[in-house]
Amino acid sequence: MRSKVITFFALVVFVFSSSNAQVAVSATAKAGGVCSKAKNTTSIKGVKYKCTKSGNKLTWQKIHQHNAAPVAPVESGKPSATPSQSQSGGKVTAALATPQYLPNPPEGGNDEYRCFLLDPKFTEDTFLESVSIIPDNLKVAHHGILYRLSKSSVAATQKLDQVSAEPGWPCFGDAGLPGTSTFAGAQASSWITFWAPGGNLKSYPIGTGMKFAVGDQFILQSHFMVMSGHAAHADQADKSNTSITKIEYVKATDKVAELNTMLIAAPIEVACGPKESGPLCNRAAALKDLTKRTSEKAALMEAGLLAICGKDPRNPVASPVSECTEKIRSNRKIYGSTPHMHQLGTKVSVWHTSAATKVRTNLSDRSLWDFDNQSTDWLATPIDAKIGDTISISCTFDVNLRSILPMYKNVSPNYIVWGEGTRDEMCLGVINYTE
Repeated sequence: MRSKVITFFALVVFVFSSSNAQVAVSATAKAGGVCSKAKNTTSIKGVKYKCTKSGNKLTWQKIHQHNAAPVAPVESGKPSATPSQSQSGGKVTAALATPQYLPNPPEGGNDEYRCFLLDPKFTEDTFLESVSIIPDNLKVAHHGILYRLSKSSVAATQKLDQVSAEPGWPCFGDAGLPGTSTFAGAQASSWITFWAPGGNLKSYPIGTGMKFAVGDQFILQSHFMVMSGHAAHADQADKSNTSITKIEYVKATDKVAELNTMLIAAPIEVACGPKESGPLCNRAAALKDLTKRTSEKAALMEAGLLAICGKDPRNPVASPVSECTEKIRSNRKIYGSTPHMHQLGTKVSVWHTSAATKVRTNLSDRSLWDFDNQSTDWLATPIDAKIGDTISISCTFDVNLRSILPMYKNVSPNYIVWGEGTRDEMCLGVINYTE
């Protein structure tokens, strides 16, 4: 069953081609103009264009050149190509920043997931003892995830990065690359850290650090939330919605143990409340709507989580409580966890259970969920987990909160599954451990 699930998720991950075949096209090609065949490319007066599907149309998109010379200041709209560095007390602190970006959610949606490639220019194997994601505009920043990109995948990622006329690339669900799928069971993940309100700085436990090999880079997945009343795509001149995100990290100077992350997530099947009604209270209609305003992977994500957690994707059962338990595949030392839900969550617990003693140890226990306090729960004493032990998560949701939260005003109530949108939900625990 496990191998089938992993194969399933391999189909969910974006697949991209490295081919760039040139074709003869009219010299009238311009950004936004109609083209006839997806992935065709051309060059007009030194400017490169690619035929890209946008909604139901094929249009020419200018290929963005992200690897330009270092630019300062960042506000110019270009990425900071060279990390800035400072040294204090023997510690080296470095920082990178994304390009300035104006969120542009899919039609009918309020959320955009955008990924940015950032090069820390590691010239030797490096351990980071802390990593922080710092968005400059909390008006549109919902959360951010930092991935480790191996040197072998950099060239392919750069090609993906150049497809869009805008900085970065769309990446609902994961980083949009093979090998970065969010959920593949309780094993090492390419996640480095993530930011959500209240969880900015990630200083790792003493004696541990995140390892990067020579040539490895960062991918920052930014979730932008552009709610009704100030939609960025409705007014491209509204610069108040633009965003720059800074990545700040401290290099370890002593020998440390390699810290990893693994993810535990539960499927979500929450029906509309007894006093709610509308077309999106139908599960199938809600899934169709979710796909329209986020990505085509939306329905597959929920089905995959149901399968991973031992539930039948063909017969989902609605419940305000979402749960999942997974077995640990190798001996490891667990240091802490970070829970994540959205606005309708009321409580969340993440725990470890020993197969030998049946003793349960809470990793995170938020009996009153606060979306604005998504900090990491570090254990006072790490847990020695063994093969066969389990990690579990339980999340509780309350759809009645939709009647009092401003973000749901004038929005039709919907059947809730795992979704990337702000008015959808997640049930996630990010576990930090060493082997």
